[in-house]
Amino acid sequence: MCADGSGIDTDEQIDEDVSRSDLVHERLRESPIKRWILLDGSRYMITGLFSLIVFITCAGIGLAGYIPVTDPDTATTLVAAIVGGTLPFITIVLAINQLVLSQELGWPGDLEDRLEKMTAFRHEVETVTETPVSPAAPADFLQLIVDTVVARTKQLQVEASQMTNPSRTAVVKDFIEAVTTEGELVSESLEDADFGTFDALSAVLGRFNGAHLYAARKIRTRYADELSNSALETLDQLIELLGYLAIARQSFKTLYMQYELAHLSKLLLIVGFPTLLGGGIFMMVYPTIIETVGVPMLLVIIVSGVVTFVFLPFIVLLVYTFRIASIASRTADFGPFVPRVNFGEEREADEKRTE
Repeated sequence: MCADGSGIDTDEQIDEDVSRSDLVHERLRESPIKRWILLDGSRYMITGLFSLIVFITCAGIGLAGYIPVTDPDTATTLVAAIVGGTLPFITIVLAINQLVLSQELGWPGDLEDRLEKMTAFRHEVETVTETPVSPAAPADFLQLIVDTVVARTKQLQVEASQMTNPSRTAVVKDFIEAVTTEGELVSESLEDADFGTFDALSAVLGRFNGAHLYAARKIRTRYADELSNSALETLDQLIELLGYLAIARQSFKTLYMQYELAHLSKLLLIVGFPTLLGGGIFMMVYPTIIETVGVPMLLVIIVSGVVTFVFLPFIVLLVYTFRIASIASRTADFGPFVPRVNFGEEREADEKRTE
């Protein structure tokens, strides 16, 4: 029998519901190399790496004799096809700029309302964290909330040791250990983060999602009879802080997305114009290059280099889109909602408890 006499172990149910989230533990299973490519790695370095892969692939195929580089029609047709595919990038750039501008433009009343809500949010965080003025840097602001979450969670350790039900004590201690361990890791990462929003956002990607907020609310509701008023107040503050952390993370994600999209559109223009010009010139002069060079191996290197060069806009778009999509997927949970958790078993347990 469980503590509530229902025959269902509610303490175990809390822990199982939290641990079943694939999103919570995705960061523990993923390869560091995968995370570096998708998120943390320099986009310029990864662009260079992908470009090198394209060059080596083209050169390998050419040196194997599968590309007749001495035939000008073959190489120019390939480059012409890639250059033709680059032209739609103008539409992509315009669409990106329109998306960014739609978030930035606004009338005085709308902008004033946004400013007031942002200021009110900062005041709320300052009140809960007992901070006169909260930091302006995204990394420092997140670190303030995370450190306060860890401090509030540690206050529950004494209360957990005084609980009479061993199973409930184990659940609360597991919750305290999970939050404090994760909070210390995030806080350490935020200490080295620069002012830029992605460094701050990267530290909390996949961490402090709705699972902790969900577990805190369940402990607050189901164990209220064994917790003191001080512990209940601490849990209320913890729930509020975890909510603020979710809001701050989503806000900084929005800021980063706007910057990243604007930066991507600028890069596509910078890279796109030289590739169009260079590709056009290559198609006109390649027959002369064949006559001048004459060595098939050197022609393979030249063709591979040109193909890699005109392919550069696609690589830039691929690399930046990877990171944007990865951030969007890893911050899909918001507040108390935890994606990929099957709550069907919990609903069945609740129905049995009510019978």
